[in-house]
Amino acid sequence: MKNIYKSLIAGALIGLGTTSCSNFLEREPLARETTKVFLSDPENIDRMLIAAYNPMLWSFQQSQFYNYFIFGDMASDDASKGGAAEGDLAYMNSIQKFQWNASDPMYELVWQKHFAGVFRANNALFALEAAKEKVSEEDYNQAYSEARFLRGWHYFQLVKMFGGVPLISTEDDYINVREIPRATEKETYDFILADFREAQVNLKLKKEYDAYYLGRATKGMAQSYFAKAALYSNESGYYDEAYNFTKEVVNSNQYSLIEYEKIWRLENENGEYSIFEVQFEPSAFHNWNIQSTGSYTNMMTSVRAGSDSEFGEGWGFNIPNKELDQLFRAAGDDIRREQTLIYDGEVVYPEDGFAMEIPSSPTDSWNNTEGLAQQKYFLPLSEQTPSSIGDHRCNGHSNYRMFRYADLLLFQAELAIKVGKAGEAAVPFNAVRTRAGLGTIGAPTLEQVYAERRLELAMEGHRFFDQVRTGQITQRLLDEGFVKGIHEKFPIPQSEIDLTDGVITPNPSN
Repeated sequence: MKNIYKSLIAGALIGLGTTSCSNFLEREPLARETTKVFLSDPENIDRMLIAAYNPMLWSFQQSQFYNYFIFGDMASDDASKGGAAEGDLAYMNSIQKFQWNASDPMYELVWQKHFAGVFRANNALFALEAAKEKVSEEDYNQAYSEARFLRGWHYFQLVKMFGGVPLISTEDDYINVREIPRATEKETYDFILADFREAQVNLKLKKEYDAYYLGRATKGMAQSYFAKAALYSNESGYYDEAYNFTKEVVNSNQYSLIEYEKIWRLENENGEYSIFEVQFEPSAFHNWNIQSTGSYTNMMTSVRAGSDSEFGEGWGFNIPNKELDQLFRAAGDDIRREQTLIYDGEVVYPEDGFAMEIPSSPTDSWNNTEGLAQQKYFLPLSEQTPSSIGDHRCNGHSNYRMFRYADLLLFQAELAIKVGKAGEAAVPFNAVRTRAGLGTIGAPTLEQVYAERRLELAMEGHRFFDQVRTGQITQRLLDEGFVKGIHEKFPIPQSEIDLTDGVITPNPSN
């Protein structure tokens, strides 16, 4: 059934195109009478929603390769750029070294991607309202809730990256879109949290949906993202509500922890450990300049090897550093260390007998080659499914694990402490630790929760954003060039500032 979802996504992409953000935001909302006819067929409602999911795939497919790990890992104290040489996708060096440039296309691409998602979610909401009498109550509630979740999700990605952004929620907003200034960061989070709160009301639990809805919004997903966004907002007024949502997710019996080493295996995708995964699957035809339903992630992060290598022809980006290795060892955390890091000469995928050859010298500023590579999204060639036509390297089929249950449990522990119920933090916190083979802690502190997050979620694109929201700016970041008060948020794309004649204002990092 993944094929149904992904085929519909591909169809939505072809039908709606990948127009730039400026064109999306300036386009007139759908005419109401046309919309009523369009929505008289229930399948068309679904197509509009799927179009709003589609931009989630773009960061894994475009030529700029602006994957989540580029910002969440390479800017953190866990990883280095990697690749073949300093000039290999050199724009990634600027992320690691905090030499950010607002004219770099990758910031514009992130902005475009998520405002495209906002546009599509809004159009679904406008269309539903215009044709409400044509849609059953059940279909309306489902579509409305998904659209609210999707709008909130895309805005959450934007506020994480850029801080406050223009808030667009009405048809009139699109008429004067260039005149809408950035909202404050607090206003943006208020908007996002309202979307997630509203979405969770009528969304169903994960196991209540049939296979057709695989990968789409659920009640647990909306509640989990409410908790995450509340913590990212640093607005304590939301913490009690967020904590209650985490308890609802846990008590729903929809999720559980599985063995750590099984999380990234293909056969376990969308399992009970998973709250949200971006869905990928190889398409029949794909190449470097053709969008598909496949992903570049395996190629980008797998061990760098030559043409037709059994190791998957990886490019070797996003290299973990020795400090991360030492943190795992100091904690006695062998289970997660061995599933996160690959060492020179190590046998991985023992059923295939693959032994890694990873360079241990020299160590350069851009690659930090210390005999390490990351394992979570590594797939040997034998595990890949080459497309019938095209290049299998850019047509991977590993889902991206956006939100795992362990992440939610650690958020629950953090919130328990922050709402004055520290005694309730131990249960979710220790569930994650014992799965990793570590001893329990009777009364975990915030610092211990943050340390646990670093090890549990290492190399998954979260670390830098965790460092910023918790104020854990380490010496390693300062040595790389991080300046407090400047580098907490990425630059607003210069193209957007220019397009609005300065109505959209820059960040300190511009």
